[in-house]
Amino acid sequence: LQISIEPEAIRSIAYLCDGDARTALNGLHLAIQAKVAETKKAQNNNVHNTPSKKIVIKEVHIKEGLQRSHILYDRAGEEHYNCISALHKTMRASDEKSSLYWLARMLEGGEDPLYVARRLVRFASEDVGLADPLALTQAVSAYQGCHFIGMPECKVILAQCVTYLSRAPKSVEVYMAYEAVKESLRNHKGPLPPVPLHLRNAPTKLMKDLGYGKGYKHCSFSKPEDSSCPNKE
Repeated sequence: LQISIEPEAIRSIAYLCDGDARTALNGLHLAIQAKVAETKKAQNNNVHNTPSKKIVIKEVHIKEGLQRSHILYDRAGEEHYNCISALHKTMRASDEKSSLYWLARMLEGGEDPLYVARRLVRFASEDVGLADPLALTQAVSAYQGCHFIGMPECKVILAQCVTYLSRAPKSVEVYMAYEAVKESLRNHKGPLPPVPLHLRNAPTKLMKDLGYGKGYKHCSFSKPEDSSCPNKE
């Protein structure tokens, strides 16, 4: 059999394997094996025609071979967004086993661990929030740990963080509150109201004379029973 490969297929190998020669060779080998087996089967079933002795390896064959030899993960394409979406949704559902699976799919496919860590920091605030304030500390620490030691050692750091966030109670209270305020600002007609005088800083005597800061009470120093604190309703 005469075997050749299309230029586009070679470019796909170079891109998808990202410098890993072993993965490239294994994927190419499996692609050729599959195509040879397919050709021989066609020859056996087509006894009346002259069998073809030429095999051309195309891009689709390369992708099939890589899927069999390695985890195919396109960091710049749709699969990148599909996997991070799956990771988020399984953590929201407190499904730690599925969360670890999607984390591994990304990391073993060559995803940047710092990208994953940044998404975990966002998740800790947006989806866990005040239900467990320590979640944000865990996520930021995971990012710093990944930055310090890199791959492959930082995989377990991300796995720990994903497990923690999956098990943590969830609250979108802060996220929804901010979105509501943002929507209110966007829908406001006319100029925004000025900052009330009692909330303004008064670094000069003139400002104090104009009423800046007048009547403001530092609630941290107020007694619990003091109902006159501006923050109390």
